[in-house]
Amino acid sequence: MIIDPHIHSTYSGDSTATVKDIVKHSRKIGLDAIAIADHNTLKGSEVALKEFGKMDDLVIIPAMEVSTSKGHIVALGISEEIPKGISPEETVELIRVQGGIAVAAHPFVSYREGLFTNVKFVDVDAMETLNSRYIFGYSNWRAKNMANERNIPQIGASDAHFLGAIGSCVTEVEADFSVDSIIKGILSGKTNVFGDRTPLPLILKEVINKKIRRI
Repeated sequence: MIIDPHIHSTYSGDSTATVKDIVKHSRKIGLDAIAIADHNTLKGSEVALKEFGKMDDLVIIPAMEVSTSKGHIVALGISEEIPKGISPEETVELIRVQGGIAVAAHPFVSYREGLFTNVKFVDVDAMETLNSRYIFGYSNWRAKNMANERNIPQIGASDAHFLGAIGSCVTEVEADFSVDSIIKGILSGKTNVFGDRTPLPLILKEVINKKIRRI
């Protein structure tokens, strides 16, 4: 299966992509599964699941990107929101209690609250080693090295904030067409990551939009 496990919708506050358009676009480009992982809320995932339900061609993995006290962790396969601001270790435990997995998002990007720019190590379940916003960067290289050294399953993700970026980096995982199977597949470490950098004009557009919202 080809999945994009880190996509942001308008419920993140810094994305222009609606849930409806994310699902439609993901189906159009042939993704097998997606996770709408909005900042500190499950709302995007909940809306997607309520509006589209179970589909024959696309699995929606309930998710959110949690702002812990030391950095960002993507929670995949959860059903209840994880509170922000608690320690990374507590966050990981709460995710696992729900049967989900904890993914270190852009772990070596300091200005985006990468987890391993603040702590030496946290026992996460998987790690983004190919984030499309940093594909040519040092941060992805460091993440890949740590994942290889510690035998941590690797994740590729778009971290998309615009429709055009969805699917730019993805994870290939051995799994059946269900959330549980995808979670087990990632935990088994049977993943491949690949993709391209998010087009620079889209990144610049996001930066400009953020500045406008602050005015």
